[in-house]
Amino acid sequence: MASLAGKRVLVTRAVEQAGAFVMQLQELGARVVECPTIQLAPPEQWEPVDAALRQLSDFDWLILTSANGVRFFFERLVELGLSAAALQGCKICVVGPKTAEALKLRGVTADLVPEQFTGEGVVAAFAVHDLRGKRVLFPKAAGARDVIPRLLAAQGAEVLDPVLYRTLLPEQLPEAARNALERHELDLAIFSSPSTVQNLALLVGGADRLVQLLQGVVVASIGPITSRACRELGLTVAVEPTQATLPDLLAALEASAIT
Repeated sequence: MASLAGKRVLVTRAVEQAGAFVMQLQELGARVVECPTIQLAPPEQWEPVDAALRQLSDFDWLILTSANGVRFFFERLVELGLSAAALQGCKICVVGPKTAEALKLRGVTADLVPEQFTGEGVVAAFAVHDLRGKRVLFPKAAGARDVIPRLLAAQGAEVLDPVLYRTLLPEQLPEAARNALERHELDLAIFSSPSTVQNLALLVGGADRLVQLLQGVVVASIGPITSRACRELGLTVAVEPTQATLPDLLAALEASAIT
């Protein structure tokens, strides 16, 4: 029997990200309730990104921390009439195998993939590299933590971190998701970033209401930063993989006893 057979699972990923993950959950027998709590959007201003893209040859390193970042980066590169060839001479660091895979689909291989898929893991990976006087481009999501630019600058790098894309709050929850929450029909809720749980709290009317709606629901988090966001809102995290990736999260869900 599939490990999630018959379980009602709330998936909070953005529409653009959820497809393959939803299919994998369904293969494990889950009855998925899609509840996108973030919408992906371009930056309010492209000028800082565009200026950096037109000067890629001036950078020693490019850091991309998500498949979304890869998509927005290369789509904008093409819109400017440029191509991956502009990255010649620039080494690339990516966070996690999914980001590395997304990069490879663009015909580019990552030079550095940190062992830990967090901002701290990126900084640790660069500890063996001499960054004094090096220029680092870190196109980021709006609201991203400052760990990477701040700590790499402390190692002597000149870090440019323009906003590449934004994660926005949807106007409302899908009706099916709201009904499942309010009727307490869910067995499991999965959060894949801090913004997914924070936005869900906003969409249901606050942290106390979120805790009430998820009473008795198993909460699964992709990693420690997301788990911290869950706990700050009053939720108890029951499932967290050792590595912050969706395959590891799926494996952790398979290994857990969700009743």
